[in-house]
Amino acid sequence: MAEWLPGYAEQIDAGAFPAEASALETDARAMAHLVEESEAVGVNTELPRLIKAIADRSIAAGHGKEQYPVLIEEFSRPRGD
Repeated sequence: MAEWLPGYAEQIDAGAFPAEASALETDARAMAHLVEESEAVGVNTELPRLIKAIADRSIAAGHGKEQYPVLIEEFSRPRGD
């Protein structure tokens, strides 16, 4: 975590989220796979489903080509948006 965290913080501070490692669309597919496989072996999927739902909202808002820390934009929205 120590290697990528400063870069994510810089992106959040700048409000720019270039997909340097992977795009959120790619990450969302991996999240879906995690949920499916977790269900298959009986692992609780509440948290992965929540994060996947937030990623899906971010993608729907046009952020699919940006990097994972763009999710902060969804976390910072008031409830009901």
